[in-house]
Amino acid sequence: MSDEKFSNNQSFWKNTLLVTTSILLLSFVSFYLYSDSEEKFTDGSKPQKEFDFQKAKRVLKRFYKKVGTDFYCGCKFSEDSEVQGRLKIDFESCGLNSRKDNHRQTWIEWEHIVPAHSFGSTRECWIKKDCESNGKLVRGRKCCQVTDPEFNQIEADLHNIVPVPGEINADRGIFPYGEIEGEERNYGLCDFEINFKEQTAEPKPNIRGDIARTYFYMEWKYGIAVPENRRKLYESWDKLDPPDTFEIRKNEIIEKIQKVKNPFID
Repeated sequence: MSDEKFSNNQSFWKNTLLVTTSILLLSFVSFYLYSDSEEKFTDGSKPQKEFDFQKAKRVLKRFYKKVGTDFYCGCKFSEDSEVQGRLKIDFESCGLNSRKDNHRQTWIEWEHIVPAHSFGSTRECWIKKDCESNGKLVRGRKCCQVTDPEFNQIEADLHNIVPVPGEINADRGIFPYGEIEGEERNYGLCDFEINFKEQTAEPKPNIRGDIARTYFYMEWKYGIAVPENRRKLYESWDKLDPPDTFEIRKNEIIEKIQKVKNPFID
C-alpha cells in the first residue's frame, strides 16, 4: 500500500472513530441529562419551576464534562480539584495563551452567542433605577434576572450558551461576530481574533455556521434581530459550515430538555 493510500485510509478510520465515539457519548449524556433534569412529585406530576441562567449552566456543565471541548478554541477542560464548581482549561491541549488576564483565561465561562445586552438592554427592567434585590439596589442585567421571567427564559436558552475561555469571553463582550482582515493571534494558537476598534470578533471557520444558526434561532424564537449588516454574512457562514454530528445531536438533546429545537440546524 502506498504512503498516500495509507494516510488516507488512516484518516478515514480516525474520523469514523471520532464520529462514532461522539454519537455514543452524546447518547449517554442525553439520557443522563434528560432523566436528571425532570424532577417529579410523588403522584408523578412535574412541578412548575423556573429555568434560569444558573440552572442552565449546571445542565451544560454536566453535558460538556462528558464530551466537550470549549467552543472557541477547542481546548479540553475538566473539573478543577482546588476550586469547587470551576472547570479548568488544559492549555497544552490547544495551545491557548492569555492576552492580558492569565487568571481569568484559566477557567471556562458560559458565553451567550447572542449577548444578553442584545435581548435585555431595551427591556424596562434593564433601565429601571429603583430595582431592589435582597434589600440592595441592582441595575441592568441583575435587575432583569430578579424581576423579569421572560428575560430569564431567554437568558437560560441552552441553544444560545457555549463554554469558552474566560478572558476571551470578557474581550468579546457584546461585539457581533464578523470577519477581520489579517490573522493577528492574541490567544496563542487559538483561532479567534478581536478588533476592539471595529468592535468585531472573528471565530474560526468551523464554528461560524453554528453561530449563524444560533442568531437565526434567536430571531425566530424571540424576535431578536440579527445585527445590522451581518445577515448576508451569516447566511454565507450557514452554507459554508453546515451542521456536523455534534451540533445535530446537541440540538436533539436540548429539544428534550427545553421542548424546542433550533429548526435551522435541521
